[in-house]
Formats: sequence, C-alpha cells, structure tokens
Amino acid sequence: MAWTLVSLVARAGRALGGRRAFVSKDATSRAAALLNAAPDKPDVFARVCSRRLEAASPADRKALEAALSELGNDAPVVERAIATGAPLDAVAMLAAEWATLDADAKALVRDPLSRRDPGPVTWSRATATQINETTCGAASMAMMLMMGDPLVALWVAAGRRGGPYMPPEVLEADVRGGAIHTVADRWGSLQLVIHERVTRHGLGLVPWPRAYGTPPWRVNNLTRFAGLRFRGVLVDDARADEVAALAAHVRAVLADGIPVPLYASGDSARGLDSVVPRHVVLLVGVEGDAFLVYEPSSGALHRLDLKSVGGGPVAALGHWNRVAWAVLPRARDR
Repeated sequence: MAWTLVSLVARAGRALGGRRAFVSKDATSRAAALLNAAPDKPDVFARVCSRRLEAASPADRKALEAALSELGNDAPVVERAIATGAPLDAVAMLAAEWATLDADAKALVRDPLSRRDPGPVTWSRATATQINETTCGAASMAMMLMMGDPLVALWVAAGRRGGPYMPPEVLEADVRGGAIHTVADRWGSLQLVIHERVTRHGLGLVPWPRAYGTPPWRVNNLTRFAGLRFRGVLVDDARADEVAALAAHVRAVLADGIPVPLYASGDSARGLDSVVPRHVVLLVGVEGDAFLVYEPSSGALHRLDLKSVGGGPVAALGHWNRVAWAVLPRARDR
C-alpha cells in the first residue's frame, strides 16, 4: 500500500518504542464494553443534563424541569440546551418559543442532519455544503456544533437568539454582520466564524494560513459538544489492527450520541501533495458494519466502510482514499 505522512510518523513512533493508547487491547476492550452497555445507559446529553439539574438551585431546577415538560416529545431538545451550560433564561426562551416555530425550523433544531440514511442534507431550500474549498473542517465542526447546541441550530434555522444570551459562535457572526437573512446565509456565516476561530491561533501566537484549511489540533481544542473535551489520534490505516481499534472507539462514541470528526488524505500514489491530511468529514452514525458520514463538499450523508480505505477514491471521504486523524472525546464519564 502507498504511504501517507501519518503512516510514516506512526511507523517511526513504533520503531522508537512509542505506544498509542487508543490502539491498545485495554483501550479497545473498554470501548467494546461501553458499546455493549450503551442500550441500557442514558446518552451523553441525558447524563450531563441530569448532573446540571442536580447542581441547580431548587428554583432553577423547577424552571428547567418545567421547560423539559413543556416540550413533551421534543424534551431532548431542551436536554441538549441544558447540557451546553446555557443560562436558564436562554433555555426557558427556547421552550417558550418552540410552539411558534414552523415545521422546517423545528426539524432542523431537532436533527440538523435531517436524515439518517445516505442522501443530501437539506434545510428548506439550502443544502448543507461547505461554502468554499477551505471550509470542510469548519462545515463539519458547524454540523457537530448544531447537533450539540440547539440554540445555535435555532439561530441557523430561524435567526432567533436565546434572549440576551447568544452562543459564542452566534455572537461572533452577529458582530461580523453582513447578509445573514436566510438559512443558507446563517449556515455560511457559521462556517466563516468557525474557520476564523480555528485558524486564529493555529500556530500558537501566529495564525494558521486560512488557505490550508483546518489544522487538526485546533479541532481537538475548539470542538464544543456537551461540555466534553477532545483529543486527536493519528491513524495508520495501513494496519488492520489500527483500523479495527478506530472502528471500536468510533462505535462506542457514536452510541453515546457523540459525532466523530475524521481527517482524510490521499497517499504517495497520488503525489506528494496528497500525503498530508486534506479533508474533514463527520462520522454521525452506524449502518451495519459501516458508518454513516456527513461529507461537506457534497452536503450529503454517505456510507463508509473503513476496511475499504486504501484503494480508489471514496465518496464518503470527499473522494480521498485514506484516513489520517480522528477526534475522540477524552476518557471521562460524562
């Protein structure tokens, strides 16, 4: 199999005696145990929401429980809002205004992916594509952000804010100004804000060149989802054990309701400019032995079998053919 920069780095690390924890038998066994326990365990939003309710004052807890009750079958939307740590008045506003939203806006806030099978992700007349060739990472992060924060999704869907409270990304979009009148406008503005955030200090005090897209380590640092912290892992996809370990971890994470950003690349067979991470997609679900992937250049969900990487171009990877880096939640009980 042709080589990638990541595969060379991983091999060099092994030659020097380095060990990567996520590939170890203990780590993959823990991932399998978490997956087996998932059907009987509340997902990450329910657990974080429950802890926030326990920590709230009696008056605040009563108000939050009223908001959960008010939405009935849509209570998971409020759970997600509470799990973000948003202030009480923002959560209450979301519950109070829910009945006034049209069906399209509610659908977007409930599930920004709009579907759980292969096909285009569309909202009204907008398709969830990246807005330019450098924002694949920003688009994937924006999709993950909306899946985790219904107040951001509400702004994209209807231009509404959580009363005086605005999520930080929405606040930056508001400060940027410009034409943000439609769902497509707001989706594009959110991508620009996130792209600016991940490149602003991409090299410490020095900005990362925006033309080079999203540096992987900034996805680790700036992904905002249910109060979790994230870490990046190198993946040598030329090794079956690493692909199997990655699949085990991703299945456990997805079962907990957490999407997984994944970097794709080409390899030496396609030229030296292809061997570095080049594209970002978002793993969002499981389909049998494969995964369901949001791919931002097409604005669609695709099926990805990790065992198929290394051959020809893969649509789920934006027509790249290798995987290089995954962003996983840090091991902590959330």
